[in-house]
Amino acid sequence: MFKRLILLVLLFSMALPLLAKPKKKLFDNSATDLFNAALRTARERHVVTYVNEKMLMFTFSTGRSVFSQGFIANASIEPQNDRSAVLVINVQMKDAEVSFGAGDRMADKFFEQVKETLGGTVTQKSVVHTAQAEIAVSPPKAVPPEPSLTAPPNTGKGTVILTATPEDADVSVDGDFVGNAPVSLKLTPGKHTISVAAKGYRAFNRELKVLEDSEVRLTVNLER
Repeated sequence: MFKRLILLVLLFSMALPLLAKPKKKLFDNSATDLFNAALRTARERHVVTYVNEKMLMFTFSTGRSVFSQGFIANASIEPQNDRSAVLVINVQMKDAEVSFGAGDRMADKFFEQVKETLGGTVTQKSVVHTAQAEIAVSPPKAVPPEPSLTAPPNTGKGTVILTATPEDADVSVDGDFVGNAPVSLKLTPGKHTISVAAKGYRAFNRELKVLEDSEVRLTVNLER
């Protein structure tokens, strides 16, 4: 009888993460501003796997942590009025295991990171580029092997970090819109066509060969 009771407690504990409800947080920002900030935060810290701008929603995957093998999170925006919106995070574990509240902590941390992005307080390395006609590509760098909540495990994909002038230019990969510059892209190995466009400027198109587990930096200066 005692062994059965212990078994029932363990099964209930393992089921708790599956019953977790989505977490919500109200921001004093428009739905569009909140969506752009949340998407940028996810691109800079995790791996974005799906984006639907019309529905104001996207999906991203996190790396491993002490208590979990990682999470798959669905993010969506619920407009309240012209000046406020709600960010909804639905976290699912990659493996059926006990997370000890790691999913809730990840969601709370993401809320704080989005708040920093909206406030412009995110500390990042900045590089000043002089005017140039061609893309500057740096040599590939090895992906850090140490896993963490904000550093996804080795996926075999290559990383393309793209900046553009003007900022917020539209970026597309193989004909699909992926976001606004600056943007960090996770691409499968092989050739991809990267396009950058902005109103009042000439569109830019370039075919780029992406290597497995590589990182390149692209700087595009659009001409009027």
